[in-house]
Amino acid sequence: MTRIDEEAWTPFEPSPDDPWDLRKVARLHRAAGFGANWAELRRDVAAGLAESVGRFFHPLDPSDEEQAIREGLRSGAVGSSDPRRLRAYWLYRMLFGSDPLRERLTLFWHGHFATSLAKVNSVSAMAAQGEALRERALGDFAGLLGAVTADPAMLVWLDGGTSKRGRPNENYAREFLELFTLGRAAYSEADIREAARAFTGWTPEGGRRTPDDGNPRFAFEEEAHDGGSKTFLGQAGNWKADDVVRIALEKPEAARHLAGKLYRAFVAEGADPEPELIEPLADVLRSSGYSIRRVMEVILQSKHFYSAAACRRRLKSPVEYTIGLLRMLEVPRSKVNLLAAATACGRQGQELFAPPNVKGWEGGTTWINSSTLLERLNWASDVVWGNPDYGVPPFDLVAWADNHGVKPGEAAGIFINLLLQGDLANEARDLSLAAGRDGDTTSLRKSLQRLLHCPEFQLS
Repeated sequence: MTRIDEEAWTPFEPSPDDPWDLRKVARLHRAAGFGANWAELRRDVAAGLAESVGRFFHPLDPSDEEQAIREGLRSGAVGSSDPRRLRAYWLYRMLFGSDPLRERLTLFWHGHFATSLAKVNSVSAMAAQGEALRERALGDFAGLLGAVTADPAMLVWLDGGTSKRGRPNENYAREFLELFTLGRAAYSEADIREAARAFTGWTPEGGRRTPDDGNPRFAFEEEAHDGGSKTFLGQAGNWKADDVVRIALEKPEAARHLAGKLYRAFVAEGADPEPELIEPLADVLRSSGYSIRRVMEVILQSKHFYSAAACRRRLKSPVEYTIGLLRMLEVPRSKVNLLAAATACGRQGQELFAPPNVKGWEGGTTWINSSTLLERLNWASDVVWGNPDYGVPPFDLVAWADNHGVKPGEAAGIFINLLLQGDLANEARDLSLAAGRDGDTTSLRKSLQRLLHCPEFQLS
């Protein structure tokens, strides 16, 4: 066993030479959520690693008032059949919810099981799929796969609702193996065909694909299911969908595939991570019954997660960037235009409920090109200075400073710690401090905008 096997995923233990500090707390919040505000950062520096990480796995329950707001936004979106309102509802949960890790994982699963309104054409079905992903985001992967297999939006998206005994459709079976569980080169075309037979049986209720209310509904009918013997990944039997899930997850490639995706989504991107990093996470998945909660606990407490080799090694997705900026600056609800935020995400290349294809968003350096980078910078400028054309008011620097008991002349330095925790070149730091030295609103906005535009802020 290599050194990285032995040490990478063991718990981080603070020491005088490597303390639990602002940089590590911010790292945790960027990865497990969408960033933290100034009070949250200071709170968790004092609280220590165990309590800070524990908050993500034991969030506070929402109040009755908060539940009512969420339900109003969701039901309003479904009732209107307006995709923009559905995106706004989800962004609201990310921005103001008390369970950021669940929302981050829901976003991850949305990309993993990429399903789009472009074909589903039902806001109600996409909303229901989102709730199903959220409910199971931290549960066992087998249960999540089972729910997705029977999900109405997925049955439309990959044609599972038209797959019948004698006429199996292979679309879902192919993506189940290549994208959802095993990755390439771990199965054969024959395995796709046999899995497709096992997935048959779902039929549109009433014989129609989409009812008059626009909400697709399906029922499982035994007579439409192929109950014959199938040989899938070397095992023979009269397999059904849950058997295919079970057999696929018994393959070692399944745990490695999922561990690799979780690593790239929550730890670091770039070149493929070393097998010595992925195999221990795959072992955690297998030994825990594919518990997503358990593998995330290991990741978020580990030495490797807080190491220089992993910090700021991911480009923030447009949603992470857009929502993270608002969260860190504590823009109040009355000042947030959720529709404008949803539009900003789309312009940066990530339109929720509309991934580009069955592989989802590729991420990494594909988030940045001449157009999307400009849109990122424009969003930051809109938040700082305001944009009346999009209904975005300017950031209230005076209210923020008063809320934290900060003198205007101190604000620029605190913004550096809030947004970048010292991960900033000296020259850029000096320029930002100089821009905000006067302490007036205009100079502080210039300083803040400079920080939000710097390359380091694009990284998680």
